[in-house]
Amino acid sequence: MNGIVTDAEGAPLVGATVIVMQNARPEGGGTTTNTEGKFTVNASQGQQLAVSYIGYREATVEVTSKTFYEIALQSDSEQIDDVVVVGYGTQKKVNVTGSVSTIDASTFEKRPVVSASVALQGMAPGVTVTTPSGAPGADGGAIRIRGINSFGGSSTAPLVLIDGIEGSLDSVDPVLIESISILKDAASSSIYGSRAANGVILVTTKRSSTERFTVTYKGTVGWQSPTDLPETVNALEYRELTNAMNLQDGNAPTYDDESMALYRKNMGKDPDLYPNTDWQDAVLTGSGLSHSHTVSLGIGSERVRMLTTLGYVDQNGIIETTDFQRYTFRNNADVKFNDKLSMKLDLSFSNGDRRSSPYQGTIFNYMNTRSADIPNQFSTGLYNGLGLQGNNPVALMLEGGQNKNNTLRLSGAITLTYEPVEWLSLQGMLAPRYATTNKHNWKKPVTTYQDMEGTATLTSTPYATLTESGSRAFYGNYNFLMTFKKNFSGHDLKLILGAERNTYDYKYLSAYRQVFNYPDYDQIDVGEIENMDNSGHRYEWAIQSYFGRLNYNFKERYLLEANLRIDGSSRFSKSNRWGYFPSVSGAWRISEEPFMENAKHILDGLKIRASYGTLGNQNLAGGDAASYYPTTPNLALGHISMNGTPASLVTLNTLANPDIKWETTTMLDVGVDVTLFSKLNITADWYRKNTDDILMKLDIPAGVGLNAPYQNAGKVRNTGWELSIGYNNRWRDFTFGVQANVSDVKNEIVDMRGKTSTSGVLRNQEGYSIGSIYALESLGIIRTQEEADWVNANCPQFKETVQIGDIRYADIDGSNTIDENDKTIVGSTIPRYTYSLNLDFGWKGLRLSMLFQGVGKTDGYLNTYYVMPSNQGGTFRKEHIDFACAANPGGVTPRLTSANKNNWYDSSFWMKSAAYLRLKNIQLGYDLPKSWMRKIGLKSAYVYVNAQNLFTATNFWDGYDPEVGYDGDASGDFDLVKLGSANNYPQVKLVTIGLDLKF
Repeated sequence: MNGIVTDAEGAPLVGATVIVMQNARPEGGGTTTNTEGKFTVNASQGQQLAVSYIGYREATVEVTSKTFYEIALQSDSEQIDDVVVVGYGTQKKVNVTGSVSTIDASTFEKRPVVSASVALQGMAPGVTVTTPSGAPGADGGAIRIRGINSFGGSSTAPLVLIDGIEGSLDSVDPVLIESISILKDAASSSIYGSRAANGVILVTTKRSSTERFTVTYKGTVGWQSPTDLPETVNALEYRELTNAMNLQDGNAPTYDDESMALYRKNMGKDPDLYPNTDWQDAVLTGSGLSHSHTVSLGIGSERVRMLTTLGYVDQNGIIETTDFQRYTFRNNADVKFNDKLSMKLDLSFSNGDRRSSPYQGTIFNYMNTRSADIPNQFSTGLYNGLGLQGNNPVALMLEGGQNKNNTLRLSGAITLTYEPVEWLSLQGMLAPRYATTNKHNWKKPVTTYQDMEGTATLTSTPYATLTESGSRAFYGNYNFLMTFKKNFSGHDLKLILGAERNTYDYKYLSAYRQVFNYPDYDQIDVGEIENMDNSGHRYEWAIQSYFGRLNYNFKERYLLEANLRIDGSSRFSKSNRWGYFPSVSGAWRISEEPFMENAKHILDGLKIRASYGTLGNQNLAGGDAASYYPTTPNLALGHISMNGTPASLVTLNTLANPDIKWETTTMLDVGVDVTLFSKLNITADWYRKNTDDILMKLDIPAGVGLNAPYQNAGKVRNTGWELSIGYNNRWRDFTFGVQANVSDVKNEIVDMRGKTSTSGVLRNQEGYSIGSIYALESLGIIRTQEEADWVNANCPQFKETVQIGDIRYADIDGSNTIDENDKTIVGSTIPRYTYSLNLDFGWKGLRLSMLFQGVGKTDGYLNTYYVMPSNQGGTFRKEHIDFACAANPGGVTPRLTSANKNNWYDSSFWMKSAAYLRLKNIQLGYDLPKSWMRKIGLKSAYVYVNAQNLFTATNFWDGYDPEVGYDGDASGDFDLVKLGSANNYPQVKLVTIGLDLKF
């Protein structure tokens, strides 16, 4: 009889083994497939064919009266649903007792992104990913797992391990990722101890699973555009509203009837005299073109397997002076010396170059706030500087200099595994990692003019400045594991014991110069030395760890797991150096009980589980010496000029606290997993997470003369729930899959020792969530003269006389006057009710996937001239045309005024819901027929069109993306939350064409 052996996609497998079996024993006959995947054997009806191939699951086929057999083998990688990667090993998914979410390679195939973190958005309940910028090379997501634990400057980012080595998720080419496991509860994470307080992300990269030479290529080309831009008034409308504003203030119109008539007639015809400038068109002149290319070479035998991957990404921004290029290389090798000894040898390299403008925030700031009646350039070529603060965003973009940032990462790992006996495995890993960052910040003065003759309006900075900085960091990871396994009479035991050492060595050097007599030469030695500044520092720390995990199950019904991690950190004093982080979890697989046998055709799986554990945190987010060495007095070394003579200077700036200890997080989790009809999967969790001894700086008497030290003083509680529902089915040639996730977390600061922390409109305060919005409470717009008179007589606001159209505020402190003391918590920036819906459709070779993602409840805030009418001389938004006043008391925005500041104060009037629903990704693709591909030497070919951020529904301010934070740099107390001014690089849409080839 004859047959052919293929993979799941129909490509022939060369060298597959086919053995004739009789009653589960080899009968003696056997062969291997030829170059076309075909075979011929002698077998009789009633016998079986056992077919195997390295990297694929073995298949057994009954021999019947047929003479030709088509046998498709499934790849081992498709067992991702059966096996879950956990800390220092793997477990069968059905036997996991903690809360773990898994994401397989298909997620990244359906979302061709540059930053892997972005692809996690919406893929796991309880995992929040926000992308605060669309800038090339800076568009990665900020990941938070089950809320925010800390507010005192401690790091709140999860631990990311790439094949067991700590690293940046966005340094990995997404094409290389085989699977991701997200450890969300303390029981799953506690084996990583002090590094796992914010959750753990385990990334497994692809490895070769074939005995033959294979080549794959993945390429994309795409174009970016902003997701949304504010709609502002044209030049004529701007002048009309300016006149209306003057009338509101009791002043004469700025533009008389004659000039308005001329402008109405000639607007846009003469750009010098009657301009109608579209500042968005003038600034957004970047191509937005991006393309990526990845080539993988796989080769293997029974003893050696190797996968080598080369990748290149090139992103061009939506403004001309922004772009990003990245080169990646990864080589994963597996060597099997014999049945007992094996080795993994991994090497990874990435080199990224990012370019941006030193005025980038200012550029986007003024792009949306300059009025249209100002030309970009006069006909003489000079840049116009009239209007808001004299800055011209186009001039700043093209002539203001350049920021260049290069980041190089190199990591390697060698892992030896020795199994002397069946029940014992010994494993050791050595994994060094090296990273360098070099920055070149070149800022040039830009002059703008108020007329064609060259009368200067403003010079952005008095002289050119250059800062060159470089840093290097060396990480070392060394661990040794012993794994004991034993199974007897239905009892399954597994014990892991290990020791690990992590080291960190960081060095930084910076040089600054100003005043360059040759402005075209941006080199340090060209700048004058009179006001030069050089600085540098070096930090080190180490963690020594011992850990263990015991797994027990009885007949895969009753499951128990216990973990203990002991960490010693050099960042604490000897008395508090060691932290102990235990956890315990258990589960009952009710569906495996004999009394459930009759329900098996409906209820395939039912498991209830619970866990409790403790985690630690030593990571302060600051980059100064007080953050690295909070227990030790820190001396600042420098120099000072005394009568023109330089002198050395040593100062003690910050108090130390030798008594501080670990931040500790305890978490209780209860969950249930259900599988129905082998197609419907439901997972639900409830958790409570308490973080105690948060490191924060309490107030000290000013007379001390030093900065306050860190102390263990704060406490935060996160309480939440998660629900995930998935369904997959096939009807002949049609496949359908749906995955719905929804989760919520309530964040509360339980204790701050009575202290508050405020930055702009953000505030941390006991009883409220981290990053609450602190402002006046708006009671709406004053609509009648009677209401205005009452406010002026009984509760005056900031000593201003209010009119119809002004904002009315609540008297929170009961003083019968409105001032700064009436500010209160009016909103929260913590995302609530995060959700996603992932849909997959397939019909023959066609594939369609869609991901909807959103947030059900959160607040956002914009202030000043971005949304406030006539504030600081900015332009007007379209909705400002319908302003409230005595003649139009029902207007939607406050009245126009430049004389009365009542409406410019921070208040809930300028706060809006930042909840949104977004079509995050959609992809339509086609698998070209395999018969066509074989004729041209291809295994498969897939072509597709993909779009990201295509559609967003939100009630946030028109023109501004609800996912982007609106501010410059927020303090560490607010976990990257940024509110207020809209000077960020906007979020972008990306339409991509892609091609995947397998040879």
